[in-house]
Amino acid sequence: MKLYLIMNVRFPTEKAHGWQIAKMCEAFLDLGYDITLVVPDRKNLIKESAKLYYGLKTDLPIIKLPVVDFLSSRFGRSRLGFFLMEWTFIRSVFHWAKRLPDEQAVVFTRDQFLAERFSKKAWKLALEIHDVSEGFFEKHQSLVRSVDLFVMTNAWKKQEAMRIWGTAVADKTIVSPNAIDIAPYEQPIAKQKARQELGWDDALQYTVYTGHFYDWKGAYVLADASQKLNEEQRIVLIGGTDADFAKMQTYVKTHGLEKVLLIPHVPQAEVRQYLAAADCLALPNSGKSWHSRFTTSPIKLWEYLASKRPVIASDLPAIRELVTEREVYFVPPDDADELAKAIHTAVKGDSVRVQAGFDLAVSNSWAQRAQKLSEVFKKL
Repeated sequence: MKLYLIMNVRFPTEKAHGWQIAKMCEAFLDLGYDITLVVPDRKNLIKESAKLYYGLKTDLPIIKLPVVDFLSSRFGRSRLGFFLMEWTFIRSVFHWAKRLPDEQAVVFTRDQFLAERFSKKAWKLALEIHDVSEGFFEKHQSLVRSVDLFVMTNAWKKQEAMRIWGTAVADKTIVSPNAIDIAPYEQPIAKQKARQELGWDDALQYTVYTGHFYDWKGAYVLADASQKLNEEQRIVLIGGTDADFAKMQTYVKTHGLEKVLLIPHVPQAEVRQYLAAADCLALPNSGKSWHSRFTTSPIKLWEYLASKRPVIASDLPAIRELVTEREVYFVPPDDADELAKAIHTAVKGDSVRVQAGFDLAVSNSWAQRAQKLSEVFKKL
């Protein structure tokens, strides 16, 4: 089957959605799909191929369509810049698609603006819905007519779609959370070896966070929790954009947070070593954010669980949908004191909870996700 994955994103990218796209492409290739990844030809500081950057088994068939890259222009990251670039990408997709034969194919995209306008005879359209803003389903009711399959990354979004769009949409909606490439984690890296290679002190206890430093991610709350830790305990924050990393550096210095270690963004393929070096891992999402409470489906949660380390997570509906107390330590969101208490407990270890988390991660691989979607694609 021919499968076009049309994604209006800079690719490769250091952001999590790039990893998700790359791993789904790889999983579909493993299933025998004839895939083409279609992305905008944008300015990109990442010069490696997707294969090298993401550690893939093979090169991805990629077409880069011309766009006016307003996000890299004087418009910066403004709404105007985004919508102007979106418009030029949609025009490029239309011109590209017109030159292709009307053979049976599935278009898989995460771009609701494209999905509202795209139509080609004999092609079926699947829209993957990730983080959505408040009012998304009210604003995009036309999707019900244009989309053949909705792929929601959590059940809350499906319930909202049914509430706004009507219960009939359930017949063409599936729920499929983000997932993990479990193979690298099946041969775990020893903690001591990881620490030796990273130069970390064996006498210290490290709580690690990986990802962006956006407010809704809760990284600042985790940094604040360091003030309640013992002398031998440390918080390690890994990631952030250059601007956000500099902002966090200033915050840590200004507040005298000497137990916080900051590490700039590292390629996804190297993250596993840092997770292996940890005593516990933190997912401190804020409860003040709509995305954090309801729409997120964090890839890092599965990576944490697969690393066989105790995991501390904010007690939020979106996280509760994925895991229970059997797999993680839940803490109230935005509460540095409670987060510190959970760290004191988690660093002691909990083999039963850790094994339950690993078993759950094993059952949620990209390969299994692709197989589930494939079974539905064949029925479109």
